[in-house]
Amino acid sequence: MLDSMLVDEVDAVEELEEAVRAGSWRDAGSVRGATRRLVHRARTWEPWSPAGRLDEGTETEEEFVLTGELPVVPPLLGDGHGSRFHDLQAAAEMVREVSEFIGQTHFAVPAERTGIFYRYAIETGDIASWRLGRGPGRLTTTMAVRPGKVIDSVPRALDFRTALEMDGVACGTATASVVFLPPVAHRIQRAQSRPVIPGPRRPGAAGAGGAGAAIRPAEVARAHPGDVLIHSPSEAKHGRLSVSVSVHGHAPVHAGGSPAGYPGNGHVPALVQLETLRQTSLLTAGRACGLAPSRSTLGSLRVNFRGYAEPHLALRCAAVAGLPGRDGQGRRQVPVALTLTQAGRAVLEAVATVVEDF
Repeated sequence: MLDSMLVDEVDAVEELEEAVRAGSWRDAGSVRGATRRLVHRARTWEPWSPAGRLDEGTETEEEFVLTGELPVVPPLLGDGHGSRFHDLQAAAEMVREVSEFIGQTHFAVPAERTGIFYRYAIETGDIASWRLGRGPGRLTTTMAVRPGKVIDSVPRALDFRTALEMDGVACGTATASVVFLPPVAHRIQRAQSRPVIPGPRRPGAAGAGGAGAAIRPAEVARAHPGDVLIHSPSEAKHGRLSVSVSVHGHAPVHAGGSPAGYPGNGHVPALVQLETLRQTSLLTAGRACGLAPSRSTLGSLRVNFRGYAEPHLALRCAAVAGLPGRDGQGRRQVPVALTLTQAGRAVLEAVATVVEDF
């Protein structure tokens, strides 16, 4: 296999534009100067040509390597981290950011089609590699990308199988699936997934950006109250807990009403949803099973996205903790099943494993 047949470097301006489009709406200082490198490991010396290349059932897998340093301060947060670990969702976001580019430049997906992640899973293997301070936090993601649902040599979907390395040390594996929708199909899917807007809420009811009972930042391994996305928790009974999710507190709203950094159609970015899952998982494992949030992180996460989350409707995340156990290194861990709901319908369903590391 040839190494480094194609190298695409993203400079500071392009990285900033991509971060805004991806929903990372922090100021330029959080992304400026952060260069990521995408390498295509071509399978042949022959120039790539989309014409007649793809047929259903044909061996068409391509390999890419994406490298970049993880931010010490995650893009959703303000002034601090509060955790001893890098965030797993950073790996998901790196793959999501390049998925459309790979589809368009290497698999002949038309530029007008919208790429939508509908499934993602990650396993760390050993969370020790994800600790902050062990190195600069340079994440290398090796991606085997296979097209699916090929029609007229154009795939309607891509499947990613990835191997992860942190500072040169193997630190996990992940899989992802993305579907590419033509404009008409995307509009129909968007309309069908949009929930019916309920009538006026009762006075005092918490809305999309409402404030109920506060959750201490330390309970979700964050440093400042402004970095907490969830609030108004129910009492943890029999391992069950639910919380409301704040949106507007973490996305400035433009005059047109759409939060800054959100896509043009105004849905809540996947990065916000994944951070919601992380915070709810740590809160549930802490309150229901006694795991120390500051010493805990996600050891695994599997997510099935069911539809879009609307930024102006109330969101709620329900969690159910399973039986506590221990990982291969003897660390305490708790499985947590999660459902993010809005207006009576599921936005996503997920299963996470919270691991406590002393």
